[in-house]
Amino acid sequence: MQLKDALALSRGDMIALIGAGGKTTTLFKLAKELRDEGNKILLCSTTKVPKPSKPHADRLFLVEDIDSFPAETAKIKAPVIIAAGYGVDEDDKVIGLPPAWLDKLAGSRQFDAILVEADSAASRLFKVPSELEPSVPERSDIVIWMMAIKAIGKPLEPGFIHRAERAASLLGVVPGTQLTIDQILQLVKHPEGCLKGIPAACRKVAVLSQADSVDEIQKARKLAQALLQIGFERALIVSYLKEDPVEDMVASHLS
Repeated sequence: MQLKDALALSRGDMIALIGAGGKTTTLFKLAKELRDEGNKILLCSTTKVPKPSKPHADRLFLVEDIDSFPAETAKIKAPVIIAAGYGVDEDDKVIGLPPAWLDKLAGSRQFDAILVEADSAASRLFKVPSELEPSVPERSDIVIWMMAIKAIGKPLEPGFIHRAERAASLLGVVPGTQLTIDQILQLVKHPEGCLKGIPAACRKVAVLSQADSVDEIQKARKLAQALLQIGFERALIVSYLKEDPVEDMVASHLS
């Protein structure tokens, strides 16, 4: 199953990705699936990300005036992936756009989808946000929270967990404690935890990545069922070792 089908998207949705375990890979994969269906996609960030290039993006715009940007991109016909940022820093990373700018672009309804990387995780398996994270546009229709299922059983240490000391503090355990499913759920429910700062009205979807073995898929299913009980609309179990990455999807009866 493809990501676009499992997410049950509507035309014009703004989808923000937070968490860890493959946000950029998910963003690029979803953008390609949507472009291949003939859509016009905006790919952007509210943080710093590596500069996208082909085949992940067809055009890159550096935007200084958000009011003139829609007129420029209106000239570009679908199917296309348009990447946008505010500038490029000395490390060749694209500086993200302010969330308020993306809210304005969402209101223009020019794009078939706006995909936003709204968090950074230093390529770790799991993370909790700092006081200043994430940076999610208010008009986001869907927020995708990500983690790698391989994080279960890993110690709360910086090599595996982004902001490991903060995670340990929120849980009330010592650094180095092995991460369990129950602790993940505690961190998801904690007011300063994984879902801090996301718009109350958005759809919440979990993507549990790196489910590359039968055992990992079983762990992901157990976690997915528990996430539905605490407010997630659906949970996708994903392995990017396959062309169609969604191994399984669980959803609430109301979604």
